[in-house]
Amino acid sequence: MAHGRVMLCLLAAGLAGQASAQGAGGQGAGAPGVGMGDFCARLAADSGIDEPASPDGRTQWTVNAMNFGQRFIFGGSAATGVGVTPVEPATVEDYRRLEDMCLPKGKGAVCELAGPVNFRFTWKGRKIVTPLAPGERATISVAGTRTTCRSGAAGQPAS
Repeated sequence: MAHGRVMLCLLAAGLAGQASAQGAGGQGAGAPGVGMGDFCARLAADSGIDEPASPDGRTQWTVNAMNFGQRFIFGGSAATGVGVTPVEPATVEDYRRLEDMCLPKGKGAVCELAGPVNFRFTWKGRKIVTPLAPGERATISVAGTRTTCRSGAAGQPAS
């Protein structure tokens, strides 16, 4: 584990295989306070994603890194990255707890998140860090160019 970080990056190429311009890079808008909705609602707000609430009151959304034009008219590529870092100050146990939080699955990755942890999301050229509070849970899955987030109730799995 390099520098105590667990990071998975996924690259999805469009039909023409051309790189698409995804806007300016840089840090996300900042991590909002944990009291501003559940994790997936905060991640959506940080990432500029419109998220619907699920019927049970927990936020769930699925988005595609490339829109219709990028995929079928112009071709293109998009990179989505997911990873976790500990909340500082961190102990050796904190790093061990994170080792299996994000793992490859098929042509993507799944992160079974349990706070406290900082979730790192690379989305459309932006690097966003959104914290999970102690006891907060969420599941993030990335498959190709699609990313799904589902918040879980404290102490219960998100999916």
